[in-house]
Amino acid sequence: MVNDKTVTPGLGIALGGGAFRGAVHPGALKALEEEGLQPNFLSGTSAGAMVAAFYAFGTPPEQIRKLAHELRWLRVSSFTLPKLGLLSNSEIGRFMEKHLGEALLENALIPLALVAADIQTGERVVFKTGSVAEAVMASTCVPGVFTPVEIDGRLLVDGAIVENVPVSVLKEMGARVSVAIDLGSGRYRTPQGIVEVLLNAFAIAVDQTTRRQTEAADIVIRPDLSGYSLMDSGNSAKLYAEGFRSAALAAEALREATKQAEPSSWETLEQRFRKWLKA
Repeated sequence: MVNDKTVTPGLGIALGGGAFRGAVHPGALKALEEEGLQPNFLSGTSAGAMVAAFYAFGTPPEQIRKLAHELRWLRVSSFTLPKLGLLSNSEIGRFMEKHLGEALLENALIPLALVAADIQTGERVVFKTGSVAEAVMASTCVPGVFTPVEIDGRLLVDGAIVENVPVSVLKEMGARVSVAIDLGSGRYRTPQGIVEVLLNAFAIAVDQTTRRQTEAADIVIRPDLSGYSLMDSGNSAKLYAEGFRSAALAAEALREATKQAEPSSWETLEQRFRKWLKA
C-alpha cells in the first residue's frame, strides 16, 4: 500500500476505455492531485488500463500526456493476416516495457488492477499480479481489430465488453469511495475506414452498458467529449485540458464523499487489499 500523506485513504479511481480519448485521464488525475485527492486504489480498462499502469508506477500526469501524444495508430499496432483480428497489438507490450521495464502489477506504488475479457467464455478477467505489459496488451485488445492475446491458455480481449469503467473492481480491492471516469460521448464520427467502423460499433455497444455499471460509483466524471472521435490522436493537449476541467469541477463533491465515508485505518485497508489480492 502507498504510505504517503497526500494519498486519500480508501479512495479508488476507475479509468474507463475510449481509445485516444484516454488522454483525458492524466488531466483528470492532475486536477485531483492539485486538490489533494490522490487515489489509494486504481483500476483501468483499455486506454484506462494503460494510463492507470503508468500512474500507478509513478509517471507524472504531464509525462503520461506526452506519451499519449506520441502514440499513433500504426505505431502501436502491426498488420497481421486476417484470422482472429486485422492487427496485432504486440507493439503495445513493447511500448509499456520501453517505459516501465518488466514491471509487475504487484509492485505498483498504488494498488492496481486491470480488466480484460475472455473471448471464449465471456468472463471478466482481472489482472492483479504478473506482467504489466501483458495485462495492458490484453485490456486494450479491441476484438475484431486486434488478434486476441493468449495468456495462461486464455484468449483475452478488451475488457470494455465486460466492464469498461471497472468500478466493481475498486470495491473488491477495498475502496470506500469510488470514482468513475467515463470517456463515452454518446456521439460517433462518420467512419473513414473499416477499422473506424469496427471501433464505432464496439463503442456503441459498450456505451449502452457503461452508464448502468457506473451507477455503483460514488462520483462519476463524464468529460465533454462530443467533439472528439476515438481516433483523435492529435488532440491530446485538448483532451488533457478537458480531463483537468471536468475533474476539478467534481473535486468538491468528491472531497465531501470522502469525509462522509466510514473511517477506515490503513491497517484495515491493507488487510482488505491483501485478501482480495490472494482471492
